[in-house]
Amino acid sequence: MDQSLLPNIFDFLSRTDPFDTLSPEEREKLAASVDISYLAQGDKLDGNRIVGTGLYMVRTGAVEQRYPDGALRARLGSGDLFGFSQMHRHGECEYALVALENTLLYLIPRQVLDRLIAENPAVSHYFAATEGVRLASSKQNDIWGGNNSLYLSTVGSTLNRTVVRVTPDMSIREAAQEMVRLHRSSALVMDGDTLVGIVTDRDMTKRVVAEGLDISLPVSSVMTDMPVAIDSEAPLIRAVEQMMQHNVRSLPVLENGKVAGVMTATSLVQKSQIQAVYLISRIYRQESIADLKILAVQRQSVYETLVENGVHPRTVLQMMTLIADAFNKRLLQLGERALGSPPCDYAWIVAGSHARNEMHCLSDQDSGIVLGCEPDEHQSRYFQALAEFVCNGMDECGYPLCTGYMMATNSKWCNSLQGWQRHYREWVMQPEAESLLNISVFLDTRFLYGNEKLAEMLRATVQQYTRDNRRFLAVLVANSLRVNPPLGMFRQFVLAKDGENRNVFNIKKQAINLLVELARIYALAANSGETGTEERLGAAAAAGVISEESRKELTEAFHFICQVRFHHQRSAIGRGEVASNNIVPAWLTQFERNHLKDAFRIIARTQEAAMQRFSARGVLR
Repeated sequence: MDQSLLPNIFDFLSRTDPFDTLSPEEREKLAASVDISYLAQGDKLDGNRIVGTGLYMVRTGAVEQRYPDGALRARLGSGDLFGFSQMHRHGECEYALVALENTLLYLIPRQVLDRLIAENPAVSHYFAATEGVRLASSKQNDIWGGNNSLYLSTVGSTLNRTVVRVTPDMSIREAAQEMVRLHRSSALVMDGDTLVGIVTDRDMTKRVVAEGLDISLPVSSVMTDMPVAIDSEAPLIRAVEQMMQHNVRSLPVLENGKVAGVMTATSLVQKSQIQAVYLISRIYRQESIADLKILAVQRQSVYETLVENGVHPRTVLQMMTLIADAFNKRLLQLGERALGSPPCDYAWIVAGSHARNEMHCLSDQDSGIVLGCEPDEHQSRYFQALAEFVCNGMDECGYPLCTGYMMATNSKWCNSLQGWQRHYREWVMQPEAESLLNISVFLDTRFLYGNEKLAEMLRATVQQYTRDNRRFLAVLVANSLRVNPPLGMFRQFVLAKDGENRNVFNIKKQAINLLVELARIYALAANSGETGTEERLGAAAAAGVISEESRKELTEAFHFICQVRFHHQRSAIGRGEVASNNIVPAWLTQFERNHLKDAFRIIARTQEAAMQRFSARGVLR
């Protein structure tokens, strides 16, 4: 090699992940080992020059990889790498490669790269054999460990298992003595193994001392009946939300349906040094939409802080959903107070990303009302007024009205249980274009407020219609396949231009939605009622519908794509621009480019597998 080229190669390696992690001495040695080759536009790189050879790096120009059937694998530009997956392969190359323009290539020989992988953990992790492993071990994950204890811990990790248990007929005095003896601020009132009530030191003060009540009376006379409880596997932050919503300081914790302990406000305060907790607390104390609207700015601040601190994407989604839940529930409480008691039972359900616990800073609102009866004129007017109060209030609090009108203000989505059941039967049994649009939103629903039994009955109906319904799954797959991940986006192969006429790709439509749809399809194939993307993939793997390896790589792809989305939305906000789902490929870091390609290949491969599994080709025309 011409020694005068070494400084250029060294500089290129210093800007190329993962070689930028090497010491200067190691990079100099690596630069000296690089072979250089040139392809004119239209030239092909023979497979025997790729298989078993080493790692290629595109210095300048662009190349295209295609599978034997002609399907695009990727388009690569300056800084992109290829050849590693073929380095230890025997026989034919898995793809054909052609230069799209005059291209300069650097080649790191196989023996040199093998040595680097053996000696350098960062290089070893980067060149893990599969895309999913590379995403899981990427250095980007290092920042996800920070101050996440409250977000990621479960209730079971924090609950106090030393609890006072009393019977309903025990006297108030005896219950208080037990609380003092065990140094507890509450006592659980038990009928055998069944929790029937709770009494706290606050109850003793307000209901007994202040009222001059006879302390020989049974404790059941001052207890809170049927107290709110939480499962030990629930996220700790969910306990925070419940305690604030119901204004309680002690929360019974259940394991397998039986009392295991108590979560107290004191234990939470010790772990709650985070902005989101205080915001949720304030939301439940507001008395008007105007007051709630003021807090919308803090919601944006919470999002920016979570992203800046490198909190795991799963947690960002969960926290933003909890905040949305708080706004929505408080508006429902205020609405009922303004309009009076509901004239019949109802369940307020949320749909789409809100139902999946996957809200972010740009999420709009999707909702519906399930009524416990066929409404008369008076009941219809009441719930229409409630829906308008809540949906318009959510809009004022930063959750835009759904452009597709998938909200409770639409009379179609404020319906009796029987009316909803008719909708789902039509959607599943006769999946036409409009049905597919509706089902894409309302296959993801979650109870939020009101009578939960109505939402449970509706969910059971949906599972009844979709269970083992292969034709319906084939339709969902075919509909999903109308959009593919932008494998070629890095060389101007993009599908849209933004307002400034820049080439962009939509990370929601062309990546995240595809993963959401695949997870939904596989969960339905597993007859699972899960709604979250990650939980759906877990259910599908547990049922043997997909492999554990597929679950891991799809989950890692989902997390990484969400992380890229958050980072670029936060960057746009920092530049004073309006955040969106459109991303300019040129603004991606090389790290993001390389790992997005891995994620897109995972999606494309899974789409192909779903099409084959459910015989979806040609179902929709």
